[in-house]
Amino acid sequence: MNKSEIKKYKEQYYNTLVDEIIPYWLKHSIDESGAINNCLNEDGSLISKERYIWSQGRALWTFSALYNRIEKKAEYLDVASGLFDYLLKTGRDETGKWLYRFDENGNVLDKDISIYVDGFVMAGMTEYYLATNDERAKQIAIETYENTLWRLNHPGTYSVAPYVIKDGIKTHGVNMIFSYFYYQLGKAIQRDDILDNAYNLAQEVLNHFYVKEKDAILEFVTTDGKFTDTPEGRACVPGHAIECMWFLISIFNDRGETENVKECCKIIKRHIELGLDKEKGGLILALDIDGKEPIFWGKPTYKPWWVQLETLVATAYAYKHTHDEWFMDIHRQINEFAFKNYPNGYGEWYNWLDNDGNVGETAALPVKDPFHLPRALMMLIDVLGELENQN
Repeated sequence: MNKSEIKKYKEQYYNTLVDEIIPYWLKHSIDESGAINNCLNEDGSLISKERYIWSQGRALWTFSALYNRIEKKAEYLDVASGLFDYLLKTGRDETGKWLYRFDENGNVLDKDISIYVDGFVMAGMTEYYLATNDERAKQIAIETYENTLWRLNHPGTYSVAPYVIKDGIKTHGVNMIFSYFYYQLGKAIQRDDILDNAYNLAQEVLNHFYVKEKDAILEFVTTDGKFTDTPEGRACVPGHAIECMWFLISIFNDRGETENVKECCKIIKRHIELGLDKEKGGLILALDIDGKEPIFWGKPTYKPWWVQLETLVATAYAYKHTHDEWFMDIHRQINEFAFKNYPNGYGEWYNWLDNDGNVGETAALPVKDPFHLPRALMMLIDVLGELENQN
């Protein structure tokens, strides 16, 4: 990929972020409570004011990151500060666990049914601390780290809604998000112990969830890292694997572990090959690694927006570290597919398309989030900027 093409993509991603995506959220989602309203129709009209706390944590990360990484606009920091204040007042129980869902009046609708909520709030607090140096955010992030670390070390003490973990099984998603979010926290506050715990979770992805005989990252393995020949044990979600690998590249590259970085790039390539629809374009959501039925994951042939976005980020990362043109060929394909099919005409993207490109219903939460799309665009702006400077 030449310098002019890199510049073209970087400008496309920047303009999409600042001229379309963020204005949509500023126009439609900011609530007087400080929270965001993200149970929205495509045109931004309100469905409900239910508050999914993982969405509030994600939004805190996004608006803090916009301030830190794109432009130090007071508007971005004001939104982040409103979200921070909302989360100070709403979200945790007396044991420090972040709860799942509230109504607009602050009444609990679902309790601590997903440890992922804690991870997203911790990530938001970390990025907000970098923006403001607010010691309260730092302390909340540390408390959430300590709370989640204890639970991760005691299987059975946490849940992962909207998914379920069976006894004797562990799930890739936990290692995926906590390795990266712990690492970001450890870097932000210069805590080697947190960095080490993040690194251990990352290594476990390669040593346990990457099942060599299947040449794939599987979503569920036994607690000691073994394959199980069950529908859930055979479930492979290429987008999760691809997303996780750019997380891990960030960690391993910081530590100078070039062989692990190369391994992650190989795994990215493998999962693109597993998920790519060569006839219609885009990557599907899930498959059975042995080609058996039923496929455990919901809506496996759908093509969610986040899968395409994480593939754009991961291919840029892999190209940066390998200069293998194969990755940029895929990047071009997914870019064309994504920008043709997902923009919804109102400044945001459709989240779920079926295999034929029709708008479909979500397989997870009934929300839109200002997260996967703006995060991917920010990461792409960053890595393409690095590539631009290399050439």
